[in-house]
Amino acid sequence: MTLKVLTTTLLGITTFIGTRAQDVVTDTMKNVSGDNNRNVLMNASSASQPRQISLGLPISGYAYIYEDGLPVSYYNYQVYPYKSWHSGVSHEAVQTMGPQDMVLKYGVITYSVDSRSKLAGDKFEGKLNYSLNHFGRQTVDTNVSTPLGKGWGISVGTYQNFDPGSNHLDIAKLQESAHFYKVALSKSWDEGKGKTGLIYQYSRFKEIIENYGPFIFVGDGSVKEYDGFKLGLDQYRPANNTLKYLDVVSGKMMEQNNDDANTSKIHHVNYVLDYLWDSGLKLSVHSKFKHGHSFRSNGSVMGVSDAFTGSGYTYENGTEYIGKVQTRRMLHFDGFEHSWMTNVALTGKSKNQRHNWRTEVDYWLNHGGVSTSMYLFAHEAKKDPKLLLLNGNEGYSYNSYAEFYNGHEHKLFGLVSDEWNATPRLWLYGGARVEYLNVRGRAANDMYPGNARHVGFSLADEGVVKNHFSNNHFNYAFIGSARYALLHGFGLHAEYSSAMIHSQLFHYGTYTYPTQKGMITNYFRGGIYWKNKWIDLTSQITHITMSNSQERPNLSHVLTKDVGDLKAGMSESFTKTYFYDIATLGWLTDAIITPIKGLTVHLMFTVRDPKYKDYKITPTFSDGVTEVYDFTNKTITSLSKTELEIEPSYRFNKWRVWLSARYFSKQYINKTNSLYFKGRWETFGGVDFQLNNHISFAASVVNILNQKGASGTIASADLITDPSLYNNYVMSGTFIRPFTFEFTTKLSL
Repeated sequence: MTLKVLTTTLLGITTFIGTRAQDVVTDTMKNVSGDNNRNVLMNASSASQPRQISLGLPISGYAYIYEDGLPVSYYNYQVYPYKSWHSGVSHEAVQTMGPQDMVLKYGVITYSVDSRSKLAGDKFEGKLNYSLNHFGRQTVDTNVSTPLGKGWGISVGTYQNFDPGSNHLDIAKLQESAHFYKVALSKSWDEGKGKTGLIYQYSRFKEIIENYGPFIFVGDGSVKEYDGFKLGLDQYRPANNTLKYLDVVSGKMMEQNNDDANTSKIHHVNYVLDYLWDSGLKLSVHSKFKHGHSFRSNGSVMGVSDAFTGSGYTYENGTEYIGKVQTRRMLHFDGFEHSWMTNVALTGKSKNQRHNWRTEVDYWLNHGGVSTSMYLFAHEAKKDPKLLLLNGNEGYSYNSYAEFYNGHEHKLFGLVSDEWNATPRLWLYGGARVEYLNVRGRAANDMYPGNARHVGFSLADEGVVKNHFSNNHFNYAFIGSARYALLHGFGLHAEYSSAMIHSQLFHYGTYTYPTQKGMITNYFRGGIYWKNKWIDLTSQITHITMSNSQERPNLSHVLTKDVGDLKAGMSESFTKTYFYDIATLGWLTDAIITPIKGLTVHLMFTVRDPKYKDYKITPTFSDGVTEVYDFTNKTITSLSKTELEIEPSYRFNKWRVWLSARYFSKQYINKTNSLYFKGRWETFGGVDFQLNNHISFAASVVNILNQKGASGTIASADLITDPSLYNNYVMSGTFIRPFTFEFTTKLSL
């Protein structure tokens, strides 16, 4: 994936010029909502993943990705969609899908990426993109398609990514490597009215997540270097290349090297069929089989603490260690997805061309499962750290938090929608989705006391019972939109959508049996639009609520007595599922301005107030202590109240110069809102040059201001109210990509 490709796609615009009021209202709602301008592919945290966009709800997991009319992954969990998808020349189109589409397609209110695979046309096409950056990352993306005669054609492509990372690790030459191979056989008939294709892709994807580092939290929202450690450039992982974990299924100690423990192997077979009748009626059939297995081992950072004489920390040679200790929680995921999804859609127009209607029926089946083994380990809090043993052990607290589920999920749903140009000034849109959901399988939930997680837990333990579960639910989603033209190019618009979902298969993996209550999200936005030859503007109020949301926070507690490997006075990390509500009121203005020929400026300004609602917890820790906390009406952590995007682009002759800058205001670190990170900028920029119709070049920079983008949590501070306790506090967290120069060459035939 190259930044040049992304910016060309995402910063391009369509100028609107109309002569009648009806020209305004016949545009689709996407062109009035600002959804197409959200730049989901330009990610400051990853060079290969789409970024997530928050509507005012907590961000979790990864971005949703669609391909050929169906999700790349059945779930957005473990066998993640980005592990078998990339944006590039093997696609005919890649675009943003906004909440008004996702609420009916997926039953959730969010943004996603939508893509369509490249099928052969009526002439030979060949494309090659090669890019590299100054840290050594190289990608090769190529596709060749050609007609075979009598409407048949073939398209073949491959994507290869070799990324050592900016903070080169001793445990791996490449922090990310991707090997994708794709072939599509297609057939067209009736002078192009009908087209069908069979697409196969194999992907082998390795990713070692290691964007962590220590820094000093000053106390005023700013951070500074700790012990000369340079975020994004220095290594913060011991050189030990082997994971040693207690397998949650067998109860046996297992070993696996880091490369194998972070590799996914995935097969996709997609079938697509489209046929357009002369009347405008169109039939689309999408079907997909996925067979994927994913190992993922994420050594996320916990707190930084002090090792003192007698605390039990030593080097591997037995020498006692005194100093700063970085504790990590290693989650070793062993997950699989065997899914089959089919979508049939019929679209058409009324005879008077005033109605555009759509109806779809889907059947999705997934056999999936995850076994999650867990342990803690420690190392020095410094550059190129050494592994530390606790009481002579490399790992400890094995499987005190562990997951397991194996089962099936069936979804049968249908949707209908209609766009209606009611009058020359009034445009209406409505749609509804109804879903039947069946979830069944085996897990180790709290239906049996012996399933309680503890140090050394495994499914092979005496007293552990794999409970069977089988639940049926009905989910719904609907949307209603209206737009009214007051004047030529100026008017009012409003949209309301709602979606209810129930616990899915992956929710059964924890000890706590998942809630059987529906989780309901309601979303409203409405305001004004203004369109003419030099401006395309939307300004709207937004309000979103979510009830019965689930979270598994990591709460820290100072032990009052010895528990397992931990001594009294040491901190314990506690994880449990909690439920709460959310409400966010905001205001968003989005504008694309074209003041002169060749110059385009995209501006987006968001103000919002995301709040926890009805969030009261009473955790009981391992030493038997129970505490009570109430986060109701506190600002949601890791979400900014103010966001600003400024994206100018100027094209002249064979050149294009562009810039993208995003500002995020302060984000709270803990749920009591006593600690926060100051605002930060994410900046991109570049120059494109089109040599001729076949060759072009692009030079770009990521993180022009070289900001650290430090983020994360202080596990021990999530419950504190006195911020002075954490002045000049040594902590660890994540960071965005450092200053990176990239160069891309594109060839096309």
